[in-house]
Amino acid sequence: MNLRPEAQNNTGSGIQMYQIIRCRNCPNAVIDLDQITAACTEIFRSTDFTNKQLERLGSTKPKQHHIFQVGIAGCPNSCSQPQIKDFGLQGQAVPVVGDGCTACGLCVSACPDQAIVLGEEGPCIVESQCLNCGKCAKICPTGAIYTGTTGYRVIRGGKLGRRPQLAREVYSLTNQEGAVQCLRETLDLLLWVGKPGERLGALLERIEKGSS
Repeated sequence: MNLRPEAQNNTGSGIQMYQIIRCRNCPNAVIDLDQITAACTEIFRSTDFTNKQLERLGSTKPKQHHIFQVGIAGCPNSCSQPQIKDFGLQGQAVPVVGDGCTACGLCVSACPDQAIVLGEEGPCIVESQCLNCGKCAKICPTGAIYTGTTGYRVIRGGKLGRRPQLAREVYSLTNQEGAVQCLRETLDLLLWVGKPGERLGALLERIEKGSS
């Protein structure tokens, strides 16, 4: 697992109130990891999240779970574990079937999710099983399968601890602008609606239940 924590905003005391864990650039990545990481970092900077989070907590000695965790994965392999982060992004490459299939079967053997069925008219993608990893499009020698859209799956509210929960999907597919805007809205929600010390996952659960 190759992960890279990014340098974060610091207050004068050196306290960091957010952390972005992203995959290292690798052949499996279907998004520009440097670009989306920079865009997310700018959201934390422009919202002054570190100082606002410290003010919300009323403490200069926050605990580890008070640090907002972002996981950015270059593909659905999710080496950065966005499923257990407060906010997660997974790279998506949506495959499209075109013409020119020679029935070589490379796409079928390359798909780790058994989401491709090769018939007389060429490949058929089972959407319910496809995770948009892009492997089929990369290996197809004729372009009969190609990448139609790239973007991000957005999930949020994951956490470990005493009551662990997986992050829930917000968008199955959106562009960088949509992903970054969702991060901004999520931070605003936490800062203005969250109780002192409340994790995002707990806040979302409270809102869902209609609790005060």
